Amino acid sequence: MTTLDLKTAKNLFFAACLGLILLGGCATMYAPDSDTITIKTNPAGAEIYQGAKLLGKTPLVHSFHRETFDRMVLNIRKDGYKPQELILEKSLEPKSLYNIAFITTTSGVTSWGIDAANGNMVKYNPDSYLIDLIKAGTTAEYRDHDRLQRLRFVVLNQAALMKDISVGDGEYIRAYYEIRMPNTGDATYRKFLDRIAQHALLLLSSGEPLEFYRGLESIEVEEHS
Repeated sequence: MTTLDLKTAKNLFFAACLGLILLGGCATMYAPDSDTITIKTNPAGAEIYQGAKLLGKTPLVHSFHRETFDRMVLNIRKDGYKPQELILEKSLEPKSLYNIAFITTTSGVTSWGIDAANGNMVKYNPDSYLIDLIKAGTTAEYRDHDRLQRLRFVVLNQAALMKDISVGDGEYIRAYYEIRMPNTGDATYRKFLDRIAQHALLLLSSGEPLEFYRGLESIEVEEHS
């Protein structure tokens, strides 16, 4: 094959590959069309509905088809607790940014249009939710803000808290204590650490965030130093 023929073949091959990308949309070609989402509730055992369809009970792991424009609204129900809505949040699918190279051309806009129509322009993010259920009969104004704050803090910082527990102290376990028992003295905090040490083995074996949270909450804390 001559040098000219080889160059022509390479150009044709590149054009064919480029055409596939432009026609299919980058995210459409390379990104998944669904996301696996984990939904947990405190307490567990709540039913999760998508419209009238029951998806299962919490803790639930479910695959949701991506939708660019429609909201994914889920309903959470459990006997004895108020029903709640959960709207799955979205973020831009990183692979859809591949089309930026073609955005100044008609083909580039077409690629993004295909990605958007297929739902592959976005992804569901975050991929995990923890919902604190509210007991039925609770007034609309009532919320145990401190407990919710502790719950979120523990779930988000479980690894750091477990590290502090393993060494007997640390900034994360101190922060948890101060959320739970503000304006108490160091003597009370030291007693709390002593009780943590007594339950350390059990706490460190709690891999599930809610189980770990309940373990921490079960540690007695004295009201006064």
